[in-house]
Amino acid sequence: MRVAVTHLRLAFTALALSAVTATAPALAAEARSCPALRWVTLGTAGGPVPTPDRSEPANLLIAGDQTILVDTGDGTVDQLAKYGLMLGAVHSVFISHHHHDHTGGLAAVIGLRWMNQFPGVLTVYGPPGTQQIVDGILMSLAPQAQIGFGLGTPPPPPAQSVKVMELRDGATVEIDGLRVTAAANSHFDHDGPHGADDAISLSYRFALGPRSITYTGDTGPSAAVTRLAQGTSMLVSEVIDLERLVASMRQLRKDASPEMLEDTRRHLSRHHLTATEVGAMAARADAGRVVLTHFAIPPLPLAVSEADLRTGVRQSYGRGLDLARDLSSFDIGCNP
Repeated sequence: MRVAVTHLRLAFTALALSAVTATAPALAAEARSCPALRWVTLGTAGGPVPTPDRSEPANLLIAGDQTILVDTGDGTVDQLAKYGLMLGAVHSVFISHHHHDHTGGLAAVIGLRWMNQFPGVLTVYGPPGTQQIVDGILMSLAPQAQIGFGLGTPPPPPAQSVKVMELRDGATVEIDGLRVTAAANSHFDHDGPHGADDAISLSYRFALGPRSITYTGDTGPSAAVTRLAQGTSMLVSEVIDLERLVASMRQLRKDASPEMLEDTRRHLSRHHLTATEVGAMAARADAGRVVLTHFAIPPLPLAVSEADLRTGVRQSYGRGLDLARDLSSFDIGCNP
């Protein structure tokens, strides 16, 4: 009986191997005709306050053979490791805007990639001011470059491992079949130091053929973002639980003046998106799916806000809806 079972197992193994061999060319052809388009929410916290259960805002985009980071909040390289991806696989980074919760992990991305001497150049795309940030990171690496790592041949200068392309409203970038379009949103649309022409916050549309993912980063209600997302396969949007967040601030900041709290509420309501506003934008854009991330909520579990966030979106949007967690993965297939 044992021999019979063994022979049977061998027969099944042979059949399985022949099936794999037979389908391998078909799978390869399918991969060529339908390259991967995947979005991974590495970090979903609504910074800049660190939380114990969610990493700061960061995302991974896999588009065909391209592996791209979209925003790099603190903890980005750790989240990549948890996902199982080597940092050397990343050759492009897109930064939406220059708040630290979206850029705090960029130094580690650049520095550790250089320190490990991964081949190729990392290109960092972002709004005006990105070059200044990268220059500061490179300057911080100078003492390490002088010391070396004890690996024999000294590494090349850090500046040789990275380059910057600054983008403005309406800019487009082509990366091996992936078309990226930038649009200035309303996150900085207010009086004060952000009023300078160069201080802009960008949303991005990543299009691979007819499939696309539109990412808002931080924004308030914005006709420009709605146009950018028109007909997109998936809209990835920040969201704020405004009333709960403001109530929580009143409880936690007893020292804050009424004027400070009112100014904070005004800023949050104008330059971020409530769930109702996300749903309205997605409906107007005819987005195929909505993924909520960058949760600006009280320092409580997401479950406390989840029902209200879903209800807000559903007021005007009735298609696919997901509330992302850290390391959630979303694939855009070629068939609707």
